[in-house]
Amino acid sequence: MQKQNPRLIILFIFYFFLLSLPAQAGEDPLKSIRQLANRIYITSEDMVFHGAEGHADEIVGYGKKMIERAEVLLGEVETSEAPQLEKKKGKLIATIKAMLKKAKEAVSLGEQNKVRAAMTAARKASFRAKQTRQRLQMIR
Repeated sequence: MQKQNPRLIILFIFYFFLLSLPAQAGEDPLKSIRQLANRIYITSEDMVFHGAEGHADEIVGYGKKMIERAEVLLGEVETSEAPQLEKKKGKLIATIKAMLKKAKEAVSLGEQNKVRAAMTAARKASFRAKQTRQRLQMIR
């Protein structure tokens, strides 16, 4: 039987240890913000889909979820110190605020059982959610 070189074994263990460490340099600092924007967009699509069936209560329910998440997103974008976000922060904040305005309008109209007007506002809020998601995806 061959004798194993202890240096080789230590080097082998060290190599696998390094491979098991998370890659800190390759992490995306905007990952959580992008994920939140994706969830907001999906919620907005649900609001439009279910609202199109004439369910004002669905517009209100999904709209409230969308508003909560959009407020969190707005706070995260405003406080983010990610260098790649600095140039686009103003437009992104404006888009999020426009999305919030339309989502609040959709909820208000849905609570008044004005389904057609609520759907118009919901579609506009969904468009802004999509726009926000796209802007975040373009930032590298």
